[in-house]
Formats: sequence, C-alpha cells, structure tokens
Amino acid sequence: MPECCIVYTSDETYLFPTLVSAIQARRFASRDKADVAICHFGISEAARRDFAPVFEQEGIQLLAVDPRIVDGANAMMSRLFLDRFMPPQYTQFLYVDGDVHIAGPLDRLIDVELAPGQFMAANDPMTFMLRDRGAQSRDLAGHLQSIGLSQERADTYFNTGVLRINRAGWDAIGQQAWNLARSGSGPFRFPDQDPLNIVSAAHRLPMSLAWNFPIFMRNAWVEAAIKPCMYHFMSQPKPWHGSFAPWTATAHAPYVDLIRRYPSLAAYNPAMPLRSRVRYKLQQLYKQASETWTWGFGERRSRILCYEASIASQARA
Repeated sequence: MPECCIVYTSDETYLFPTLVSAIQARRFASRDKADVAICHFGISEAARRDFAPVFEQEGIQLLAVDPRIVDGANAMMSRLFLDRFMPPQYTQFLYVDGDVHIAGPLDRLIDVELAPGQFMAANDPMTFMLRDRGAQSRDLAGHLQSIGLSQERADTYFNTGVLRINRAGWDAIGQQAWNLARSGSGPFRFPDQDPLNIVSAAHRLPMSLAWNFPIFMRNAWVEAAIKPCMYHFMSQPKPWHGSFAPWTATAHAPYVDLIRRYPSLAAYNPAMPLRSRVRYKLQQLYKQASETWTWGFGERRSRILCYEASIASQARA
C-alpha cells in the first residue's frame, strides 16, 4: 500500500475541473508509489451519485470531510488540516490545487525524502517582481512588509498551489497558520498563503518551478529551461473556460474529453458567458504581449533562472 497520497480538496463548484487534474495525476504517478484522492466539502447527494462511478472507473478516491474536523474551514483553507482527515496509512502528501495541469511523471517528487516537520513549495511568481521599481512591485513589497515579512523573507515567499508534505509535523504548522488566519491580525490578501508563509519559514524547503509552473511564465521564455511537469493556472480565465493565450486548445481538451466519456458530468462544467469569453480573449492577448516584454527580457527572467539554478545546486526535486 502506498505511503503517499496525491490529495486535492474541493467543493461541488470545483469538483469537475479538480477531477480532470486528479485523472492526470493518476496517469503520471506510479500506483505503487501514490494513491490519488479528492476530499470534498458538502457536495450534494445528486453530485455524489453522478461522480462516484467516474471516480471508481478512474482509480481515484472520493473522500467526504466533516467540517467540524477542520474547524469549519472551507475547501481552500482545508489544506492546513490534511493530517486531521486523511486516512492514517499515508505518511506523505502531495497536495495539488484543482487548477493545476499535470503533464509529466510525478514519481521523482513523490520519492523526495523529507524530515518530520518539513514541506516543499515553489516560490510564488510575485517574488521575481519585488526588486523592480514599478508601482505593482512596490505594492506587492508593501503588502508583504505589512504582514511582517522582512525583505529576505519576502524574497522566499512561496505559493501553496502545490505542496510536498511530510505528514509528521504538518498539523502543528497548519494549526498555527489557521489560528493566525482567523485572528484578524493581518491584512491578508491570500487567506491561506499569507499565514502559512508567516509561520513556516523554518520548515519550508524550496521546490523547482517544474512542479508549480505559473502558466503565464510561458511569456517569460523560461519553459524550455525549466521543463515543467505541472502547470498552474493561477488566475482567471481557467483552462476549462476555453482556449486563451498563452495556452492553446490543448489545455481545454481534457475537460471536453471528460464530458465526452462521461456525459452526465456536463452539468458540472463551470461555464463562462460569451461576453466574458470575448473580454478575456482580448485581455489575454494584451497580457501576452505586455508580459512577453516585461518578463521575457531583462531582470525578471534572470531571477527565475537564478532561482532554478539554486534549486539544482541544492539537489532538490
């Protein structure tokens, strides 16, 4: 029985796109190394009936979570409580957001050995902007300073969309972050990410962007150097909404294919109004042009590649 579980948390709204990512995870992780599970929060009985046979067919666990176990936290915040509701046989977790596409083998990440109390996370893309002189960079730096992070800590601010976790010690880390999140003591823009960064600097090990590659970084011309296995669609629009720059119809295809194979799931595919789709098409084309200029040339691109070089020198995953 595998000691690691690739785990997602979702409510009914995100269950369909999360399932697509989980199917990809099942494809790219050896069955003797990891199980795959989606932990759900409050899905309807009708949704359970529609999804259950699909989960069984695809080899993915569908686990219900009692909200009382996670102090009433929502699906997003529940990653802080994995130790409380995951089956006891798992000693290792690979937590993945539902808007992550998996495009390469995961075994190397699963096999990483972590000491008790350790977890791995990749730098958030905002860290590569902090040393710029523009208004957006100053705003981001000001926010991180406002929540108590020094310049050095801000430079290592990590994204929580993909986390490789040793279960031992995670509950204590998560509880600290949860206590801080609900204390009202900080102006948190990112409800789980900000508190987790504040309390866990000593426990976090850096992870390659290959395991959490922001899709817009295609515009930075670093994809060939990093060779991503996991692509994170961090902002709107999402790949299930359609084909938008900088990705192509290939990213949208898994959602179409899932409905083709399981027509009963069509009702759960989050739709986007035509007006919004047109607006996003134009917005994404503009962003692609502007981001290619701001990220593809100069210091931001260099910082990304320097970060990756530092990971390689530390022999991290």
